[in-house]
Amino acid sequence: MYLRHVFLNLKSIVYLRSQTIDKFIHRSLTHHIDKYEKSNSIKFSHEETNPNKEKSDSNLVVVPKGARKAAQEGLSFVEKIIKKYLPSRINSLLILVLAGIGYVIIAQAKNDYEIKRTFRNGSCPTYKFREEQLLERKELLDTLLSIVKPVTNKLVSSYYIVVGDHGTGKTTLIRQAARQVGRGVIYVDIPYNVEKFGYAFARAINFHFKEHILLSAWIESKMFGSPPDDDKQESWERALITFEKYAIDFKRKYDCVPILIFDNCDSLAQKDKRMLEILQDTAKTAIDDSTWITVFVGSIGEAPEQMEGRSSITRAASFIEIADLSEKEAITYLTEKRNLSQDMAKDIYALFGGRIKRLQNAASKIESGTSFSTIRKATLNGIARRIEKIRCRVSNQEEAFIFNILCGLLNRFEVTVDDLIEMEKDVNIRQKILEELRNETILARNVTNGAYVFHEQATKMCVKEFYEEKRCFPFLLIDVSIKEIKYNGNQAIKRK
Repeated sequence: MYLRHVFLNLKSIVYLRSQTIDKFIHRSLTHHIDKYEKSNSIKFSHEETNPNKEKSDSNLVVVPKGARKAAQEGLSFVEKIIKKYLPSRINSLLILVLAGIGYVIIAQAKNDYEIKRTFRNGSCPTYKFREEQLLERKELLDTLLSIVKPVTNKLVSSYYIVVGDHGTGKTTLIRQAARQVGRGVIYVDIPYNVEKFGYAFARAINFHFKEHILLSAWIESKMFGSPPDDDKQESWERALITFEKYAIDFKRKYDCVPILIFDNCDSLAQKDKRMLEILQDTAKTAIDDSTWITVFVGSIGEAPEQMEGRSSITRAASFIEIADLSEKEAITYLTEKRNLSQDMAKDIYALFGGRIKRLQNAASKIESGTSFSTIRKATLNGIARRIEKIRCRVSNQEEAFIFNILCGLLNRFEVTVDDLIEMEKDVNIRQKILEELRNETILARNVTNGAYVFHEQATKMCVKEFYEEKRCFPFLLIDVSIKEIKYNGNQAIKRK
């Protein structure tokens, strides 16, 4: 009961209102008045005769010793000590200060323990599908395992960039490798809303921001010398500073550097290029200082192109490209992992090639009762709509250039930069059309040699079915066997 009284006083101190102050003053004055009147009545009772003294004594309240002892025994040991040495108001203030300091110490100790445990066990989410449907890609997995495994200081030489088209299985493979390694691997999935990147980074290392702690932040700043949270730093910068601190601690304890994986870097390349540049420069500095190794994972497009155009790329290893499944791997996945027939597996592969994401979606639709003809029609029509959308925005000359590229790719694997210059001399038209085709996921750029290819097998099927007759424009007929480029069957230019 005494502690309850103390905490009620504590509440009244913390949440002061005008009514509370008035009430406190009124109670204090009333207490002193009652005390004064009581002392006068006792003094007056001693001056009266015995009968009157007995009468006045009858008005006094006498607390029996047994009741007082029982009340004392009802208190806990801590309550007895506090009540004996400190008044309740002082107790309230003291408990308030001690609670703030204790909360800060406990929060710091807990946060420190959780971050160290995360580094010790690794941080990587589970797969987005059932593990029994996971296809083993041993060669690629071994390559990724070799770069995400923590190494000693002497072996730190470069950071890595893993690229691949949308749906090739980059995220699944990098998560598979990270989960197998475990210790020292921190996986950060960059959200599409890059403003929440700091919280995603903090969640990956189990770092907790303390903006909601007001009193403890003040006490921490006064007693421990650390500035209170004033939002002067970006949340992701604070998370990065915290990661660097514990990466050094991990390196000292285990004699190896941790691995930091940034997945889905395309979001940063599209919405916050400055942040990606800072992360790349930090990755280079970490390699120079042998602090940690960074692995960037992104799709072929803006992210790798932006990164390879900066000086920090000198400390990066060669791009690691995640390609589509081979025909054997695709058929094995569809027949063994998804229990489809051999004929159905071949039809799906003919339409989508080895793009694992497309194969997963097609298998799920077939399992739900959708026919393959419906899937094929919807897929090709969707690609055709994107091409038609581009055609509505371009001139006749630009449209001719589009079909030169698309029809040319029907007969060869890729179109090089030299081929594009031969097709269209105007550099502005080339840049505009290539950007349009890439934005609509019709074409993709090869990060190795800069050539352009179809984004997926289904795009090639769509062009062959709907646009192969568009040969009224000057287009390229490519004879792969003799490696010549023929213009309208008259001119021939030898390829270098």
